[in-house]
Amino acid sequence: MATTPPTSAPTGVRRYIDLVTESAHRRPHATAVVAGDSHLSFAELDARVARLGAFLQARQVPLGARLALLAANELEYLEIQAACVRYGYTLVPLNTRLAVPELAYILSDAEPAVLIAGRDEHHRGRELADQTGLSTLLGLGPRTDDVDAYDDAIAAASGHPTIPGDPDIATTILYTSGTTGRPKGAVIDRRGFTARVFVNALELDATDDDVFQQSLPMFHIAAFLAYAYLYRGGTVVMLPSFEPSSCLTSLARHEVTSTVLVPTMIDMLLESPAIEDFDPGNLGLIIYGGSSIEPSLLRRALTTFRCGFHQQYGMTETGAQTILRPHDHVIDDENRLSSAGTPAVSFEVRIVDDADEPVPDGQVGEITCTGPAVMSGYWGQPEASETTLRNGWMHTGDLGYVDERGLLHIVDRRNDMIISGGENVYPREVEAVLAELDGLREAAVIGLAHPRWGQEVTGVVPRDAPDDHTLDTFLRERIAGYKVPRRWIRVEEIPRNVTGKILKAELRAQLEDPDQVGD
Repeated sequence: MATTPPTSAPTGVRRYIDLVTESAHRRPHATAVVAGDSHLSFAELDARVARLGAFLQARQVPLGARLALLAANELEYLEIQAACVRYGYTLVPLNTRLAVPELAYILSDAEPAVLIAGRDEHHRGRELADQTGLSTLLGLGPRTDDVDAYDDAIAAASGHPTIPGDPDIATTILYTSGTTGRPKGAVIDRRGFTARVFVNALELDATDDDVFQQSLPMFHIAAFLAYAYLYRGGTVVMLPSFEPSSCLTSLARHEVTSTVLVPTMIDMLLESPAIEDFDPGNLGLIIYGGSSIEPSLLRRALTTFRCGFHQQYGMTETGAQTILRPHDHVIDDENRLSSAGTPAVSFEVRIVDDADEPVPDGQVGEITCTGPAVMSGYWGQPEASETTLRNGWMHTGDLGYVDERGLLHIVDRRNDMIISGGENVYPREVEAVLAELDGLREAAVIGLAHPRWGQEVTGVVPRDAPDDHTLDTFLRERIAGYKVPRRWIRVEEIPRNVTGKILKAELRAQLEDPDQVGD
């Protein structure tokens, strides 16, 4: 194996963090990351970060170039992001649940110099590389016939990679869909990345005694929880995919002290037969997001897990902007439990009217926020960036109010986004695909309340629409499965206003009334 290339000093004053180097010097032999039966110490992780930097610079990958990563929660995820932060590259994490056409669009937009495919993604990685003209494709795990091994590439790397000091270099682009259905890349530069890590490290009181299990996919903003624990010297356990029994087994096996879940997952754990044998003795904190937790579910969870709960409200563009902290989880205070808490450290949150003027407490308006963790803009979309970040405030598109205790309450989502099982689904994106189906005159996609999933993706179509199987098959060939409506409802007429816009609030109200639902 090649000698580990030493890390060179930054070329300027470093005004951002390095995820690994401090712990590598302070506690080199401590375990940094665990995935299945494999693990890396901080010293080993630091060395691999340096090798990846040496490989990229030897290949003359230019400063600021993008590295796309299509992988589950695998051992190498942390080192790839850490190398991007240290050596001035930009990681583009790809949602593994997306269909190939969706992934190809993101790759064509981000124009990465390198695509790294996870162990189960070599075939799709090759297909995407061929479609988009990418010349550098690496695969995690063993080499296959048409994909070179990532480990072989970095093991052969040598030299002394240079560390650029510019804090404004983009280090991550997280893609999220807007109301138009087109994915947008939220750009987080080194300073914004540092702020997000600091927010989580401080709010979670992370220490080097913690063992954090990453139970949500790393292509979500939940990745910043793992980065915070890693930065503080804790151990990160990578759960490749969520299944209740294996999740509980991993929590016990690794003596996990904290983990992240969405309420749907918490409910599934409580319903699993494996919960009867689970000893929560080491578990001190469950972090959750995606939606507030139902008080009845929280009571069951508190009784079963006997630990603290910590809710984060945020979005791809902001990270965690408000937090309902463990001491806020008062069982008999349902108004507090149903809230999104108060601003996270470094954030300022305000509610504004249509003229961008602050409204009084108790009045509903758009939720806006500002702080160093907010994205610097959307990749390649200056107009969308200016609109969303106007007047120095991030405009979330969510509607809410602040009560007399300073607690934020989310009322609705201005852009009609659906959150189902912790996944964001944007109706217009699904509707745009449905518009291509012959024989379908019109369609609306809405979220209806569901006891487990939070919201159920629901398709509303005319009575003369193609059958359910045809609708399902058409969509599943073109978009991710979680975006496909779980239920189809046929109606005589989809309500619209005088300009032709579908009245989704009215439609939801009709369909949530059992007497109004046809079939």
